[in-house]
Amino acid sequence: MNRAIAILIGAALLGSAGASALTVLNFEGLPSTYYFYGGNTNLGNYYSGVTFGAQATILDRVIYGYNDYGFPPHSGDAVLYTDVDPIIRADFDSPVGHVGLWYTIGYDSGLWLEAYDSGDNLLASAWGGANLYTTSFLSIDAVGIDYVKLHDFGNSYTIDDFEYDGGQEPIPEPASLLLLGPGLGVVAFIRHRRRAA
Repeated sequence: MNRAIAILIGAALLGSAGASALTVLNFEGLPSTYYFYGGNTNLGNYYSGVTFGAQATILDRVIYGYNDYGFPPHSGDAVLYTDVDPIIRADFDSPVGHVGLWYTIGYDSGLWLEAYDSGDNLLASAWGGANLYTTSFLSIDAVGIDYVKLHDFGNSYTIDDFEYDGGQEPIPEPASLLLLGPGLGVVAFIRHRRRAA
């Protein structure tokens, strides 16, 4: 019984640390102005929480066709794309702890995902190889990601299902003690009742 109570208290403490919800951008259903074969307008800050850098536009195999045989979406029909600059940058409104995406890049190339803090210091990076005709997953987990850069060496690539979250913020020590106090009180009460019985 005591072990079960201890597990419950531990779970309550861990749960109270608060994980941020994962945000996934699938690039579906955007206005035609953001499509490469539509208005060719940069996606920019269309989504709340993140701003995409210059010339990040949308390709869609249904509305405006593209070579989705070679560069298929991971889900749905739309992907994020740039044809002018081989770099796609995404700046977050608040620091995040996780960034992931599905990509396709052809030829004998590869794709870099790099995470930076607000001081432009490289926090972490991930690399994926050429994968024409399919999609592959790249992700980074680091504390305090302010923005990420995607780049290769001048070849075209697409990304889909771009995800991020704020990670977990530790509870300050006084708050932990406040949470622990009531839990210990419950344990003491149960032990007292068992002894009295």
